[in-house]
Amino acid sequence: MNPTLILALARALMALAFIGPGASHFLDSAKQRNYTAAAIGAVEVLAGLALAFGWQVRWFALAAAAFLLVDAFVAHHFWAATPQELRNQVLHFFKNLALAGGFVLLAAGTR
Repeated sequence: MNPTLILALARALMALAFIGPGASHFLDSAKQRNYTAAAIGAVEVLAGLALAFGWQVRWFALAAAAFLLVDAFVAHHFWAATPQELRNQVLHFFKNLALAGGFVLLAAGTR
C-alpha cells in the first residue's frame, strides 16, 4: 500500500479525535451562550481539519500532543475519582496518553 495514502488515512483518523468532540463542544457551548468554551470547540475543529487535510501537520500534531497531555492530567485525575467514575477516568486518561504518543509519531514522520 502507498505510504502517502497510509499517512493520510492515519491523519484523518487521528483528526477525528478533535473534529467530533470539538464540534459537539462548540454546539453545546454556543447554545448555552458560553462563547469562550464555544471558541475552544471551534479551535479543536479547525485543528482537526488542518491535520486531516495535511496543513502544518508537524506543528498541529505537536500542539495536539501537548493539549492531550495537559488534558489527561487536568481533566482525568483518576487517582481522585470516585469508585463509580474510576473506570471512565482511567480510560480517558490513558486514551489521551496514547493519542499524544500517536501525534508525536505523526509529527516525527512528517516532512
